[in-house]
Amino acid sequence: MKKAIAHITALVLAVSLILTMFSACGEDKTHGLKKSDPVSITLWHYYNGPQQQAFDSLVSKFNDTLGKEMGILVQASAQGTVNELIDKAMDSLDQEVGAESFPDIIAAYADTAYTINSRGMAADISQYLTEEEQNSYVEEYLEEGKFSEESGIQLFPIAKATEVLMLNETDWAAFSAASGATEEALSTWEGIVTTAEKYYNYTDALTPDVPDDGKAFFGRDAVANYLLVGSMQLGEEVFQVKDGKVTFHMDPEIFKRLWDNYYVPYINGWFTASGRFRSDDAKTGELIAFVGSTSGAMYFPTQVTREDATVYDITCKVLPLPNFEGTQPYAVQQGAGMLVTKSEEKKEYAATVFLKWFTEEENNLAFCLASGYLPVKKEANSVEQIKKALSDEEDGNSILRQTVENSDLFTENSALYQTLTIGVEMVNDYTLYTNKAFENGTKARNLLSDSLTEKLEEDLNQIQKLVDGGMSRSEAAAQYATDENFESWYHTLQQGLEELKYCLLYTSPSPR
Repeated sequence: MKKAIAHITALVLAVSLILTMFSACGEDKTHGLKKSDPVSITLWHYYNGPQQQAFDSLVSKFNDTLGKEMGILVQASAQGTVNELIDKAMDSLDQEVGAESFPDIIAAYADTAYTINSRGMAADISQYLTEEEQNSYVEEYLEEGKFSEESGIQLFPIAKATEVLMLNETDWAAFSAASGATEEALSTWEGIVTTAEKYYNYTDALTPDVPDDGKAFFGRDAVANYLLVGSMQLGEEVFQVKDGKVTFHMDPEIFKRLWDNYYVPYINGWFTASGRFRSDDAKTGELIAFVGSTSGAMYFPTQVTREDATVYDITCKVLPLPNFEGTQPYAVQQGAGMLVTKSEEKKEYAATVFLKWFTEEENNLAFCLASGYLPVKKEANSVEQIKKALSDEEDGNSILRQTVENSDLFTENSALYQTLTIGVEMVNDYTLYTNKAFENGTKARNLLSDSLTEKLEEDLNQIQKLVDGGMSRSEAAAQYATDENFESWYHTLQQGLEELKYCLLYTSPSPR
């Protein structure tokens, strides 16, 4: 009897194994997709201008090729600015009256994606990606879309950006010839400060009968990036996040070095920020160098128009992001990814098919070359690949020319071309950094940035009053460039972050 039972058990196991094997062989690798019954995928994004033109062109190409073959129709729509897109998404999540249904794919920054994921609305698309496919992407880009050590991929990268130093080469040449300033000095923040002081004195001396009318040399967009990435360059992460929980780390020596290389030159008039973006200040001649996003490269001016209506042409020179002296190179990693909404398997898979197609080298480079973003696959991040995509002899060029009408953007002297080539070199040579997402991460980032910009605005107003009263600019600024003033700002910021941490720990997060 025992032998009979054993034989029966073995037979059952064998049959079970055979059925499992047949089941695996017959597994539906299309996840229910049928060419005869297409599935519609809605996608919300915030692109505009050339970026939207390029994106829409590639969506149409997908629908006419692979999408048609597999039964996938992507319907993409712009939702205004990033903030307008976020507001619309949150209205949909909160089921506000009149809100549209949540899309199948949405462009989102990590903090927004984190909130959507906390509502249980984000699909884990790693199940639709092979290990080989995942390894083909820049590792830091995929890591940003994982919100815990155990989670899969909730935010998928399609195009990224970093920051570069952009230089008005025309005015720089005149200044460099007169002062001996070198490009090598622009590789460090300390060198930027020294050069900015030289430039202020140089331009001040051009009108010897008018005291203290020197020009600022430098400015930067995204002050929070300076503080967060600068801290990484100096050896410590400010927002340390594990499984969505954050602790704030503010080494006073590191923050003093950040202060000395931004606040101090700013109040002395060597740095400035007047327009909405620093490219606006370059256009009016308020500065001749700035740090900005690679995605803004196409906005670098080709002319300067001064207050006295003087207009002259300029050329652009792009350099890598400066680092602090004696530190390892770090640069910001930024740019929205795409979040796939949790739904039925067929729709999740269809959405992932589109995202994988969009990030194939040929397609991704076409979008990136039209928008100033950086490609997300390792193999695409090379100067050779960019040149290949631009070549008249290469197939990639046909997609690019169909995507973007203005071919002047792609000459080797253009700001866009230089930015992309420097950007991809930085992807390979720098450590790219973005903090892990956490609840109210945007508030913490804004607090960090606003604390310094508001401090500058207040102190500059007081310095100007002293100057109006007859004091020289340098003497007035010296009254604020003190250790005591730094400590006051530092402790105020520290207290603000602690209060925010208390709110994160002991209050329920607002759905908005």
